[in-house]
Amino acid sequence: MDRRDRLARHLKLATLLALSSLVSPLTFAKAAEHHESGRPPIDTEAALKAIRQADFAEPIYVESREENNQVQGGIYVLIDVPFSTLRQKLADKRSWCEIIFLHFNIKACVLDMNSEPTRVSIYSGRLYYQSPEEATRNDYVFETFSFSENYLNTVLHGPDGPFGTRDYRIVIQAVPVDEYTSLAHVSYSLHYNMATRVAQRIYFASAGRHRIGFSKEGSDNTPIRGVRAMVERNTMRFYLALEAFLAAPEPGQREERLARWHTLTLQYPEQLKELDLETYLGYKSKERAHQDTLQKNADRGEG
Repeated sequence: MDRRDRLARHLKLATLLALSSLVSPLTFAKAAEHHESGRPPIDTEAALKAIRQADFAEPIYVESREENNQVQGGIYVLIDVPFSTLRQKLADKRSWCEIIFLHFNIKACVLDMNSEPTRVSIYSGRLYYQSPEEATRNDYVFETFSFSENYLNTVLHGPDGPFGTRDYRIVIQAVPVDEYTSLAHVSYSLHYNMATRVAQRIYFASAGRHRIGFSKEGSDNTPIRGVRAMVERNTMRFYLALEAFLAAPEPGQREERLARWHTLTLQYPEQLKELDLETYLGYKSKERAHQDTLQKNADRGEG
């Protein structure tokens, strides 16, 4: 059974589950309440309904919300990878830096396996090449790292971020659908202060006014803009990084992984197109050399 046949079968299942009513947006609290409960962190039926009703060629549902100085973006997606494979790859914490590093704005990702919980230092910056010294370093920890036979639930938490932002969370959760396919939830969230909010409004009303998200709003289905659009773009980039990693997970496939991620982002040019492939690979080659040096230092306890 090929990919198209399997996805058609899953969407047929979603149709049966949906009945005649529209599904309400999935809530982030729904996933969060299961962090320590030992139960699967995804409401499979609700996710399949939402995927069926979403306006995507692929089996994807995107959502976002902004309230109380917090912005959150989430993606539910059917991945054509057996759950056992997904669980095996993500159980290795080194895989997380391989995934995160693919993002345009990530200059290095370094694991401190000697710390408890494991610390992940993420160096972020601008679209152009920057050394770690020029980038902004923020430290995350694995707040949740749970795996079982029928789900995985992993949460990276960063208490502080740049420009007055805080409480970052990068989440990857998954459950099996059948022997061929997994249902994954990828989310990204952060808090910001009032000064940051004012700066964001100025930016998105001027230089960033052309940047759109994936969700639509209003009677004319206009793509959302502003901070919700920003978090949707970043969440999609993290999801596509997961897809690229799963397709090329081996150490010798790093360049293939980078090229695949870049190709995947071009599926959504209005939201995600930034650098041409040659420029992206050139920057990443230099940034990877810095990351490898930083990782060697961390492994020696010099991080």
